[in-house]
Amino acid sequence: MASGKGCFTRILTVFLVLLIALIVLVVTLFFLATGASTTYPAPKFDGSDTGVVANVITRLARSLVDKEGRVVQTAVLHLSQNEVQTLLNAEIAKSVRPGTQSLPYAVVWDAGRLHLHYSMPVFSGRAANISVDVSPVIEEGELTLIPGSGAVGQLSMPHAALNYAANKLEQMAMGDDSTRTALSAFKRIEPGDDGTLVLMFDPRDVNTVIRILRSAGEPQPREELDRSADRDADKDADKDSDDIDDENEERIEKNEE
Repeated sequence: MASGKGCFTRILTVFLVLLIALIVLVVTLFFLATGASTTYPAPKFDGSDTGVVANVITRLARSLVDKEGRVVQTAVLHLSQNEVQTLLNAEIAKSVRPGTQSLPYAVVWDAGRLHLHYSMPVFSGRAANISVDVSPVIEEGELTLIPGSGAVGQLSMPHAALNYAANKLEQMAMGDDSTRTALSAFKRIEPGDDGTLVLMFDPRDVNTVIRILRSAGEPQPREELDRSADRDADKDADKDSDDIDDENEERIEKNEE
């Protein structure tokens, strides 16, 4: 009997030690994965940003023809890091209430990758500060997000978790009708050199691409844009873009003849 009691005592001791170790591990992981909640400045959209969009549209028109003035089969437009970030900021600014100063998330384009940050409240003032970076590629309207690295607080995310997060983000993006329609206008979109983003599209779709860029650069709510898709915030940019549309249509028609 004494031997049996001693064996039970040893088993109970081992169980308690493992339980305490598990609790310590869980608590440690909790504090490594969480911290004080983080906020990010809400993006603003001003007159200079409107000028950035107008400049992109002007360069887009030039991409339709080669040096001999012939319409190309595939137009290629390189967006600088600042231009990509301006368009991203405009989209975010339209989705938040006017006067919002800070947000629990941020989307940053840097070195040819999208860096996504989100501070998710968890418990008693603590939050899981999540960071993930992905490389976006659009092929014939289909979005693929190639994960790079990620972290939850001080803990690195395993590759399986990164793939899962990337797949969920792809599904969310392609599940939105407006996003799916916009992406379908491009043959391919991919990161380029020096942190640029390369847009490739059929010159015959130029009017659709221009409307997408105008929409992205409008400092107005998405609902209002849907009600008046052809209205522009900047009159000068609107006039220039209309002239570009006419010239490009004439070039394409002549080339086809």
